[in-house]
Amino acid sequence: MPRDIIELDLEAEADRLADRLDSIAEAEVDGEITSAQAKQLAGEVEQQMFALEEALDEYGADATWSIRAFTPGEKAELTGLISRAKEQAERAGRDVDVEAMLDNYWAGAGLVEAPFLDADASLQDRIAAVRDTPDPYVAQWIANRVTEENTLGNGRRKSYSERVAARKQDVSDEPTSDEPS
Repeated sequence: MPRDIIELDLEAEADRLADRLDSIAEAEVDGEITSAQAKQLAGEVEQQMFALEEALDEYGADATWSIRAFTPGEKAELTGLISRAKEQAERAGRDVDVEAMLDNYWAGAGLVEAPFLDADASLQDRIAAVRDTPDPYVAQWIANRVTEENTLGNGRRKSYSERVAARKQDVSDEPTSDEPS
């Protein structure tokens, strides 16, 4: 049974990435992360945000974009395709950017609708469309969103890192012995 389809609003998604950049900047200023860590984290987020802005310019704010989570069978099929693609590249002696390849496969498999995608495209056609059409950072963003939808929990409960951050906040909010109760 296919999973629920998630409609994407590129303007809201670009705003979400901008908020993420604000969080990274705040963490750097507060000393929670180093400047080098902040630059590394921010670089990828910034590129995706700029790519979404370009996609908005190219396709318009009314363009339909949607993704979905995979069924177990689809995930197995995708894993098989990725393994075969890696083996073919190794046999051919080609140097392949595995991370980019994974983004293309993952994004193509989870993408339901996009301005550059033919209606009722097969899995291979969706992967090829993602590989050949959008900006690489749009493909990376789609892959990230598909990953979020295929991650257990999907935000229904706090992750470990969210629990650590909340605990640190609780500890910093506790009064010290010098402060009146």
